[in-house]
Amino acid sequence: MAERRVFSRIGFKAQAWLVDAGGRHHRGLVRDLSLHGALVAVEDDWAGQNGDEFELLLDLDGHGQRIVMQGRQRHHHGTCIGLECQRMDIDSAAHLRRLVELNLGDDALLQRQFAQLVDED
Repeated sequence: MAERRVFSRIGFKAQAWLVDAGGRHHRGLVRDLSLHGALVAVEDDWAGQNGDEFELLLDLDGHGQRIVMQGRQRHHHGTCIGLECQRMDIDSAAHLRRLVELNLGDDALLQRQFAQLVDED
């Protein structure tokens, strides 16, 4: 199967919460991030289904800087789910962009990926 990934993923390990449509909070561990979503390790008895919508709450520094991403579950393999970003506020987008920028070390690549993200809408 050919790799179709457009957005570079960065390794990022941090505790996070997934909030489901009923307002229930589920603890998770972010494994990687991209401008398009996140890979999150969840509990073994995860009940979420592909297409379900969740809000990802990722605290960056313990002092109020965080990424809040609304997304939907795209896949579930083992203990990890792929969360596709549907929306995020401007502050979260700025934090995520900075994280990706620092980890990619290639501003031209970042600009191309950001343009791709905007063209998808």
